[in-house]
Amino acid sequence: MKMKYYRLWVVAFLLKFIGSAWDASYHFKYLFEEYSIPHIVNFIGFTLGAFLLLMDWRNLQYMDRFSRNLITIGYVLFLIGIPLDFSYHIAFGIDLTTWSPTHFIYYIATDIMILGVWSGYYLYSRSEKPTWKSMHTWFAMFLLECLLFPNMQQENGAISYDQYINGKSIASKEILQLISDPASQIFGGIPQWVYPIYSVLMVGILTLVVIRIFRDYTIPVMAAALYILIRFIFKTIFFAVHYPTSYVPITILFIPLFYLLMKRSNWLAGLLGSLFYFGVLYAIYQSGILITPPLQLWEFIPVLIIGVLTPVVTSMVPSESLLKKKKQTA
Repeated sequence: MKMKYYRLWVVAFLLKFIGSAWDASYHFKYLFEEYSIPHIVNFIGFTLGAFLLLMDWRNLQYMDRFSRNLITIGYVLFLIGIPLDFSYHIAFGIDLTTWSPTHFIYYIATDIMILGVWSGYYLYSRSEKPTWKSMHTWFAMFLLECLLFPNMQQENGAISYDQYINGKSIASKEILQLISDPASQIFGGIPQWVYPIYSVLMVGILTLVVIRIFRDYTIPVMAAALYILIRFIFKTIFFAVHYPTSYVPITILFIPLFYLLMKRSNWLAGLLGSLFYFGVLYAIYQSGILITPPLQLWEFIPVLIIGVLTPVVTSMVPSESLLKKKKQTA
């Protein structure tokens, strides 16, 4: 019964994933709408999760108190974010960016929800050795998606900008009329250096935290692979129905892959992962094989620095002692 409960949480987060990816594509073609289909799909996932949370509050049998409270905090924060986001749009007009302050309330709230459910599942399944074949991979993937979602601005923007400057934009007339500064507005006004630096930081932190908690190097790799696979599926579907498509961040796989290959969470694995991540991404950008977010060679330096520092800093986090304490109070 409990396994079915957590499987339904996977369905809920998958619906939110689908709705969010669809929404990112949708807003590169159409203006903001409260009741667009992507918003409805996202809301269905949100509602399913709320129902599952309510079930546990009523029966107190599916997860521990800490996990349940954490999910509740995420839901409350998300609900607070809805009127704030609408108010932000009313005050400042239609923003063409995933990086607005009110959007980050959604991201943080969803991160908290995922962590809460994942925590509950971890405690439920702690008698078994964690493997990539379990739902740990799904929850790691959902958290990865939520952490990387702001980058959809540049990933969708790369192809949309290329279409625009070549006179092949598929955006609606209303969107095109708003664009007075194409490069800035299509990329959401976000500096291009943010993309590689933010990517290596988020993927690196998630990879190392998962490794430290689960003592498994495969889960982060499979989570990244699953994320990339689903993004490719979305890209294919969006292309088929004539919606804006995006660059799929295939090179993020190098970051957890080098930790797996070296079986160590040290600075060298971080260096090599970030080196290959940016090196291959830059080669793709320069060759024009795929349309990627814009890059400059100097961005290589901060990417490598972050790749080296992330394992050093995360090694200072006493994750094992915190987990032991949590097990005792569960």
